[in-house]
Amino acid sequence: MSMRKKKILFITVMVIAIFVIAIVSIIALIDINSYKGKIESAASEAMGKEVIIKGRMGLSLFPFGVSAGDILVQNKEGDLLSVEKLHIGVALMPLLKKQIRVKEFELVRPAVTIVKDAAGSYNFERVGKKSASESTRASFSINEIKLSHGVLVYLDKKTGNRTELKDLNVTINDLSIGDKGEDILTDVSFNGNIKCWEVRHKNLIIEKVRTEIKAGKGIFSITPVTMDIFGGKAEGDITADMSARSTSYKINFKLFKFSFEKFYAALEKKMTISGEGTMTASLTAHGKDSRQIMQTLNGKFSLRGDNLSIRAMDIDKFISKFEETQKFTFTDIGAFLVAGPFGMAASKGLSYGNVYLQTYGGPGIIRKLNSDWEIKDGVADAADCALATERNRVAVKGKLDLVNEKYNDLIVAILNDKGCARFEQKISGPFSSPRIGAVSAVQSIGGPVLNLLTKAKGLVNGGKCEEFYHGTVQHPR
Repeated sequence: MSMRKKKILFITVMVIAIFVIAIVSIIALIDINSYKGKIESAASEAMGKEVIIKGRMGLSLFPFGVSAGDILVQNKEGDLLSVEKLHIGVALMPLLKKQIRVKEFELVRPAVTIVKDAAGSYNFERVGKKSASESTRASFSINEIKLSHGVLVYLDKKTGNRTELKDLNVTINDLSIGDKGEDILTDVSFNGNIKCWEVRHKNLIIEKVRTEIKAGKGIFSITPVTMDIFGGKAEGDITADMSARSTSYKINFKLFKFSFEKFYAALEKKMTISGEGTMTASLTAHGKDSRQIMQTLNGKFSLRGDNLSIRAMDIDKFISKFEETQKFTFTDIGAFLVAGPFGMAASKGLSYGNVYLQTYGGPGIIRKLNSDWEIKDGVADAADCALATERNRVAVKGKLDLVNEKYNDLIVAILNDKGCARFEQKISGPFSSPRIGAVSAVQSIGGPVLNLLTKAKGLVNGGKCEEFYHGTVQHPR
């Protein structure tokens, strides 16, 4: 290296060193805590909430930024956000031009409480009209946002329901928000990941949630999603396209080796059924609200299980007694095939055999359960729905109107070995108060039940009968 180049290099290094020493000296002389009151006031005015910084603030050089501890954001109703530690990383060079460019934003142990009151308003909403400056949106970008070991609580005061996320960890990279679109969701782009140790809602517990997320041009892609739920392992993907006037959704979901007992407990159904099963779903929909989404719901939903134990009810024992008396309804057996894919909504009018528990107790066995449904425009059609016990086979066909929450002539049938209905009973009307079969009601053991209209199709001409079911569930041998 020539002497001239060595001199240039030496001078450059000395200038950088002097600059760094000057910055360090300035930072050492500045007591940022003396500005805490002004920072709290500015943050409170910007957020429309009271911001309190209880801990000390500090400046760092590598990376350059501001940190603060024990921060609280609250309104009249109470605490909205508390943070153990906040760090904001700022690009150093733009500061020389009196510009602030945030590079990193990190929250350590944040606790967020979102409350929806009875009128439908949220505690984070700002009271009063937005100012002109608030109505306009400037473009914004940041290299990284990180949230670690967070807790999020959502409380709906109207229903009393509480949802809690524990040990929530979120990393968002290359976040960019434009200023052109009317909706911020169509102008945002980023990629990142989410991890959550536990999600709890009433009796539902979801653990070890992990997903990658990507957003751009109004399309949000969450794939893959993995979690532990109902004692099983789940995986899938979700896509939401918000680029058009009506948001479209695509969901694929698979749940393996889940516990039926934990599944029904989460649905708040008192069913003493145990064993493992598989659930799959492939669904699409679009719309601006929940009703529109339900009206456009299309796809497939499936629930399957083998060698399931029913501790409180023996289906074979009940069917045997029913054949002798023909005075009890057997439509509740169909709840095993309806409740799985569609939960409480489609089965809340069915009692899961509660009428029979006192006289037809278990244990009982379901050797095979198959509940496959095809959904078109919010109406689910029983494609292959049947169960087999030790001695009997029961099948369901018909439709469920998920939009209007009613049965469209759903039929439950006890089959013979040829798949023909020996006895069948129709369910129609609202999910909450279905019309079971026929006309008159009688008092029976355990409460009111309806007389059964049966139709014997096993009495054949020439050995032939009208086939009710032709699917994957074989008749017991």
